[in-house]
Amino acid sequence: MEDELLKVFDEQFNPIGKAPRTKIHVEGLWHETVHFWLMTKMSGKHYVFLQKRSKSKRDYPALLDITAAGHLLAKETSTDGVRELQEELGLPSIERDKLYKLGTVKNIIHTNKLVDNEFSHVYLYIVNEDISFHLQEEEVSDIVVTEFMAFYPFCMAERDELVIYPWRDGKVISEEESKVGKNNFVPHEEAYFKKVAELLKQQLENLE
Repeated sequence: MEDELLKVFDEQFNPIGKAPRTKIHVEGLWHETVHFWLMTKMSGKHYVFLQKRSKSKRDYPALLDITAAGHLLAKETSTDGVRELQEELGLPSIERDKLYKLGTVKNIIHTNKLVDNEFSHVYLYIVNEDISFHLQEEEVSDIVVTEFMAFYPFCMAERDELVIYPWRDGKVISEEESKVGKNNFVPHEEAYFKKVAELLKQQLENLE
């Protein structure tokens, strides 16, 4: 919306003002976002949830992405971003003791349509293994899962393909597995994938 103001930063994350949301990607202004990576543990294995963006989205329709993410408005802090979990995924409440701030990561996406320069506040949210989602259909068309032991080397550019499984009614639909590559994902820079994978790995190790 045109009247939504976002904080604007220089490349060192120093605040320098505000700008309408409509100008942010057009002018390549540095701004804040929140990224929530949801994970669960089943049969001793960690799984990562990924969203499939709606086909009706203007940017990156039908591509795989972070479980839930969004822009922070000028009046918001990173903790206000939990609204994305409720808006996009339909989670009725957030268990704060299972929500971990991993850090702030530069996230750069340059295409022929936009210049997206973000400082992304990255969170890990641990959820129950039988969690169900109520998706905001205009934003998210589906949720899939993948084993973290496969996701980590995929992010680190050590493997080209990733096996994903649909997640419906609180369970993995294993017979509908499929293989995807980086071309099936929103085109975050390789540096972003590597940093996030390392942060997730470190936090999981701390929780063991």
